[in-house]
Amino acid sequence: MVGFAILFIALSLINIFFPSLGWYTRYGWMVKGDSEPSKAYLVISRVSSIIMLLLFFIFFFPML
Repeated sequence: MVGFAILFIALSLINIFFPSLGWYTRYGWMVKGDSEPSKAYLVISRVSSIIMLLLFFIFFFPML
C-alpha cells in the first residue's frame, strides 16, 4: 500500500511539473514531424493531477 502511495505521488508530481511528457508518451510517438500538445491539454492535465493528488491526501493518505 505504501509503494502504491509513493508511486501515485511521484506520477502526479511528474504530471504537474512535466505534463507534456505524458502527451509525448501517449500520443507523440504516433505523429510524424513536429507536434506539440495544446495549451488546453497542458492546463487540464495539470489541474486534474492537482485535484487527484488533493483527493489522495484527503481520503487515502490518512489510511496509511
